[in-house]
Amino acid sequence: MSKKAQFVVIIMETASWMESQAQKFYAALFPSVEEGERFAAKSLSISQLFKVQNDFNIEVLMVYENENPSSFLQLNSSRIFNENIEAEKPICVEFIIYSNPKEILLLTDRAEVIAKQRKNDLIWVKLFKFDVVLKETLESNGYEKFDFEENETTSKQIYLKKSIPN
Repeated sequence: MSKKAQFVVIIMETASWMESQAQKFYAALFPSVEEGERFAAKSLSISQLFKVQNDFNIEVLMVYENENPSSFLQLNSSRIFNENIEAEKPICVEFIIYSNPKEILLLTDRAEVIAKQRKNDLIWVKLFKFDVVLKETLESNGYEKFDFEENETTSKQIYLKKSIPN
């Protein structure tokens, strides 16, 4: 069975699945379960996901095997969100919830294709420094660490970027 990454429309069933996966993922990723659940509830709750659905700058890609979802990422192309990134037209992978490294590559490869089609010159990823699997997978795929300070950032986050040739 082949897996593919594609855009998803957020409906209640999808949002419920995404929220549940985010809670499990961040509870396992963070040093404490409570901290991970708090982060997921703040960032990827059903209500937050429906807000995203109404923002045309934010899109969700999901990996499917047949009809079953397994991983997803959130792309943010907002000019305001990306304004302090040193690039002409950057796009951000704001969240990535994955079940294995192969799915990270499926999602990011698809995001890179989309970025190239839209003439973005840089794709950057926000991740937690303790997400070693994501960091190593992205670095092995040509992403490089860079310094960036956000207003609402946490010291636990790091940033990786990759130039998109057009």
